[in-house]
Amino acid sequence: MTTGEQERVVVTGIGLVTPLGNDAGLVLRRIRAGASAAGPPTGFDAGAFACPVCAQVEVFDPKLYVSEPKMVRLMNRDAQLAVAAAHLALEDAGVKPGPTYAPDDIALFGATGLAGLPLREVTPLICVSAAPDGSFDLARFGQSGLKVVSPILSFKILSNMPFCFVSINESIQGPNAIYTPWEGEGAQAIEAGIRALQAGDARCALVGGCDVKTHELAFASLQQHGLFSSWSKTSKGVVPAEGAAFLVLEIEKDALDRNARRYGCLSAQRLRPQCDREDLFQTRLAGLRSLKIREVEVLVGAGNGDAGQEEQESAMLEAAEISVRTKLYPKKQVGDLFAAAGVLQVALGAALTFAGAKTVLANCFGHGNTQAAFVLKRA
Repeated sequence: MTTGEQERVVVTGIGLVTPLGNDAGLVLRRIRAGASAAGPPTGFDAGAFACPVCAQVEVFDPKLYVSEPKMVRLMNRDAQLAVAAAHLALEDAGVKPGPTYAPDDIALFGATGLAGLPLREVTPLICVSAAPDGSFDLARFGQSGLKVVSPILSFKILSNMPFCFVSINESIQGPNAIYTPWEGEGAQAIEAGIRALQAGDARCALVGGCDVKTHELAFASLQQHGLFSSWSKTSKGVVPAEGAAFLVLEIEKDALDRNARRYGCLSAQRLRPQCDREDLFQTRLAGLRSLKIREVEVLVGAGNGDAGQEEQESAMLEAAEISVRTKLYPKKQVGDLFAAAGVLQVALGAALTFAGAKTVLANCFGHGNTQAAFVLKRA
């Protein structure tokens, strides 16, 4: 589907909380300057894992962004980052639920990673649920485990909770959905927002993603999924990160009517399911070819530091006969935000079109079975 065939959808707000900053322009400048957020984890020893580094948000106070400070203690880190980035996006767009659009006219679509917590928060439960041989004992878990955990733990482990808190904090009551857990799901959230606007189901859409891959349980999961294999083979690879990225989308006419800033137009997008990992190159290539573009001023690429990934992406672009003037790889420097990575790429693409780039291609490729690409043009 090409959005230009229907009413044009534009980006009017960007909200970021990332290891390289909370402003899209600043993040782009730091990427171009070669800055990297990678460093040893501060909360645990990564010696047991093939990957020795992560990218953390160093300075962050969630109480600055919530309507009720007591709510913060109910949130995990993912939710805190999501609430902050969502608030920043709405503020950037000048959208206030109620005065600008009715709360039920604002849609909310988001992507979250698999909910995880630092090991210290679940250690008491694990210890009392262990059998004498160290294995997990379901009976002990039922008898003793639940008694040693905080009643608010459920708020922190459910994947839908970050966006539940966003909805509560911003009084959003329109169409909504949650996608989980990888990069492609962030792309699905963006597409859902576009479709809701063009179908008339909402007048404004807040779309975004959040993820925290900077604690030991996240590292264990990534290693089990094979995402650290490049580190084992080449001593370089993906840098797990934490952060959140949100966009405010509107039909262009509505944005013009309220004199809103338009960062760029979401001109086209392709989402393709991937069922066979061996055919990943062809799946991504088919998506790029279906965009029917030939020249791109800036590529916001999918390369995340894994050996050979940038070369493969370049080969795809060549096979699709797409020429690219400039290439940026935010995952290599900001870190890989996984569920939020695709939204961050599109956010940076929108900032680039606002700064003057005619056409930007954001390749939201990554782990998981959904591969996506977005074309952004000047509004």
